[in-house]
Amino acid sequence: MRTEKAQYVPIIIESLIFGKNSDYPLYLKSGDNYILYRSKALIFSQNDALRLKNNGVDNLYIETKDKDKYDNDIIEHMDSIIKSPDLNFEEKAVKMYIYSKVYAEYVITTGNLKDNRENVKKSVEATIEYLLMSKFAFINILNLSGYDYNEVGHGMNVSIYSMALANKLGFSNKISLYGIGLSGLTHDIGKLKISKGLLSKTEPSKNDIEEIRKHPIYSKEILTASGIDNANIINGALEHHEASNGTGYPYGKIEEDISTYGKILIITNRFDSLTRNRPYRIKLSANDALSLMEQTSELYNKAFLREFALLMSKKNYNA
Repeated sequence: MRTEKAQYVPIIIESLIFGKNSDYPLYLKSGDNYILYRSKALIFSQNDALRLKNNGVDNLYIETKDKDKYDNDIIEHMDSIIKSPDLNFEEKAVKMYIYSKVYAEYVITTGNLKDNRENVKKSVEATIEYLLMSKFAFINILNLSGYDYNEVGHGMNVSIYSMALANKLGFSNKISLYGIGLSGLTHDIGKLKISKGLLSKTEPSKNDIEEIRKHPIYSKEILTASGIDNANIINGALEHHEASNGTGYPYGKIEEDISTYGKILIITNRFDSLTRNRPYRIKLSANDALSLMEQTSELYNKAFLREFALLMSKKNYNA
């Protein structure tokens, strides 16, 4: 009888729950082979994680058949983090960011939102619960996200900024906060349809720029193909490079034609882009980025920009 070969999926080491008996075995990858690292029912500790990280190992692997168990562990653990009386706000921020990143990284790097839609939803909702706990929650989680400079970090930052700004603008409905958070998380997902070489060019040609500027349209295509039919979520991703004065792209819309989600993402995307290193530009401090945005306020909804500046001034974010 022929035995079907096992399939494996990578998991972030930090996403494993320390001190818990594992419901599934863990594997290391060596070339094309998967080697048993930790048997089922054995505890994975923080010391184990540190040893692996010190040896340059960022991912362990589980069998595909165990993915549902792993997902359930993470979602349940996120809920327990929020409710835990034994963790302070800073500790909760660290854990929430790590676990939220699990699904953000998978979706942003693969474009496969469809198969992980429910887990992404629960992850964003858990982040909302944390953000609504206290005014300090926003500060704590952004202190972490400021160190994440890749596309995953950018998507998470724009998501967090967007939810915080929406809340400040009066979006008290958690369904709406989830929508703006998902739109922010996936706004650049269309870049998966553009070659990495083109995206990293320091001096792109006119044709290169035209192709890069199609990525909001590609984001809409991926979201629609993933079963997202909420027009607000799609418009936020589609319009994040538009501008109130009509000089943005891909359609050159003017302010009255840009959706509310789009107006929020135009601000949050621009701010995070300015405050992170890019192939063609050194990052600005938050204060300098806000100052530049205020000098070019014709690009943004002025009322939203003013509220965002007030939001960021509370953070006293000078990195």
